[in-house]
Amino acid sequence: MLIHFVPERVILEESVKHEPLTRQILSRCKTIPVDYISSVKTLIHEFRHWKESEAAASRMLLLARNKGRFLEPCPGTKKYLCCGYTILNTGTGCPLQCSYCVLQAYLNNPFITLYVNLEDMWHELETSPNFKSQNIVRLGTGEYMDSLALEHLTNFVPVIVGFLKSQNRAILELKTKTAAIEPLLGLNHGGRIIVSWSLNAEEVARTEEQASASVLERIKAAQRLVQEGYRVGFHFDPLIYYRGWEQGYLHVVELIAEHIPAASIVWVSLGALRFMPTLKGISKKRFSTTKIFAEEFVLGLDGKMRYFQPLRIDLYARMADWLRQFSPDIFIYLCMENPIVWKRSLGIAPASSAELKKMLDERINW
Repeated sequence: MLIHFVPERVILEESVKHEPLTRQILSRCKTIPVDYISSVKTLIHEFRHWKESEAAASRMLLLARNKGRFLEPCPGTKKYLCCGYTILNTGTGCPLQCSYCVLQAYLNNPFITLYVNLEDMWHELETSPNFKSQNIVRLGTGEYMDSLALEHLTNFVPVIVGFLKSQNRAILELKTKTAAIEPLLGLNHGGRIIVSWSLNAEEVARTEEQASASVLERIKAAQRLVQEGYRVGFHFDPLIYYRGWEQGYLHVVELIAEHIPAASIVWVSLGALRFMPTLKGISKKRFSTTKIFAEEFVLGLDGKMRYFQPLRIDLYARMADWLRQFSPDIFIYLCMENPIVWKRSLGIAPASSAELKKMLDERINW
């Protein structure tokens, strides 16, 4: 298990060397060599000629300027129902080394990257029309990186809480596979933070999520935060089929029931393994022992490989049944699925992505 990510090298874009966050991170990496570069674009272009592998690049920390948007809509697809949350893009890449991670095929930047030009981020947040309306805004930092894996370097969460408290209808969901909750303990979060854990069967976690916290460690971390007054969520995404999966996933639901009061769980999402076709070759090269691609897959409407629909429905229906035995009122939703799969597995189906967003917004319970 990776307790705290310690980079082997820090790569620093010259234009951000005087940023306050840069200085803070460097002060916490005093013994780490620092290389200066003039252009991230040039660095990525030249990377293909390096002798180092992508695995080596993922052990380096790149501090750079975000030249694009900090706020982005969830990259869902019109072909499937999408939850409609807003990404707060504070960086890209993850040190947790999961074999199925979509970022391996989605990003052209192999480095763990933090965007340190926070003044630009604050300006974008403060002027965004998202926060001018009366609509609920669900922010998340867990789309392109683990929300807590680098918190020991950035101290980002206590700072963003101050902004959230100034907004009437904004919350931040932190998604993680770590147990690194120390920065959240004792924090006056005002109910503006929901902490969610990605969970899997213990067999899958041991073999496919090698640098993550164990399943029990994640659930015990959630238990500790519930005691601190946080609301929590759980994401079984990706659900991975293997022989004996029923016992494996049922055991995780039983661990949740043992440690977490149902009233503290805001939502649970389910999503079966899906991946861009190019991911299979990339992952098998980096993780030679992975077995997750051994099943049959079909090309979905979004261009991603998926389990056949009957298998997905079976995965979801059984998980939903176990979760409802724990708590009949627990809120369960599917990630990137069509209404037919919703109806056949959960017994309900939002009419549109907008309706699904409304259902999730209502779970905030201001």
